[in-house]
Amino acid sequence: MGPIKEDNIFEGTGFDWDSYIIHRPAPTADFYQLIYDHHRANGGEFNLAHDIGTGPGNIAEQVGTTFKRVHASDPSAYHRSVAEHRLKAIDPDKFSTQQCRGEDISNAGHKHGSVDLITVAQCIALMDTEQATSGFAKLLKPAGTLAIWFYGRPAFADPSQQQSQIIFNQILSKALDRVRPMKGTGFEPATIMLRAFLDNVAFPEKDWKQVRRLKWNYDKPMLYLEDDDVDFEIKWDSKVRDGESEEKIIDRDFWAIDADVDWMRAFVDYALPWENKDEEKAQFDELFKELEKSMGGKGKRQHIAWPVALLLATKK
Repeated sequence: MGPIKEDNIFEGTGFDWDSYIIHRPAPTADFYQLIYDHHRANGGEFNLAHDIGTGPGNIAEQVGTTFKRVHASDPSAYHRSVAEHRLKAIDPDKFSTQQCRGEDISNAGHKHGSVDLITVAQCIALMDTEQATSGFAKLLKPAGTLAIWFYGRPAFADPSQQQSQIIFNQILSKALDRVRPMKGTGFEPATIMLRAFLDNVAFPEKDWKQVRRLKWNYDKPMLYLEDDDVDFEIKWDSKVRDGESEEKIIDRDFWAIDADVDWMRAFVDYALPWENKDEEKAQFDELFKELEKSMGGKGKRQHIAWPVALLLATKK
C-alpha cells in the first residue's frame, strides 16, 4: 500500500497528486460560499487571497474563481513546484507560489495588512498554532477573514454498516503503526487538536472578532485513531472564548461520497502513502477483503460522511 518510498510521505515524483485529489472529500460550492458570505458580511474585499499549506494547489484553484489574485505557499519545495505547475497552467497572472512554513509567512516578504482572505485547509494541526495565527493576523487587512478547516475520519453513514466502520478503523490503526510511538513527536499535538475538534485553536480578542466555529457531524470522531490506540494522554484546554459562535450540525450528506471498497483503499493509500513490506501488504489485503464483504461485495457503494470543523475569524 502506498505509491512512494520517500521518508517524507508526500515528497517525490512518484506521488500521483491527481489521484490524491480524487480520493479525498472535496469542499462543495456551498462550503466556499459560506466562507465568502462571512467575509462579505464583515466588510471584506475580494482582491488578494493566500492559501497556506497549498499542497497541489487545489484549494487555491477554487479560491481563484472568486478572488482577483491568489498566492499559494507550502513548506515543501516539491509541493510548491506541483502547485506552481498546476496553477500557472490555469492563469499565470492570477496565481503566485512560494515555499514557506505557515508559521513564517508574515516574515516572508509580504506587506502586512495586504491580504483579504487566508485559507488553511487540512494543515493547521501540523503547525505551531499560536505562532501561525499571530502571523496570519499581521498579514490580513482589517475586516480580512481567516478560514481554517479540517476533516476527520470517514464515517459510514448507514447504521447497518457498523461492522464496516469497525474494520475500516482497524485498517487506519494499522496504517498508522508506521508513526508510532507518537508521544513527543509532531503527531502528538496534531492528534490532540483533532480530538478537540479544533477547540484548542485560540483567537485572541486583541486580533480577532466575529469568530465562528462550525462543526458538521460532530458526533463522529475526527481523530483517525481510537483513544486507546494512542500512546499518551489526550487532554487539552478549550480556547473557545465567550462571545464566539459555535454551530453544531449533523448532516450525513455534507461532503458525502458514495464509495466502494476500491475508493476506500485508495483513500488510505493516498492519505497515508507508505511503502509496505510484503507481510504488511498481505495483512492489508485480508482486511480489505473483509471490508469488501461487509460493504456488500465488489463494487457495492456505501454512503460515507465526514466530520468537519470550520473556523472563521475576522481581523480587527
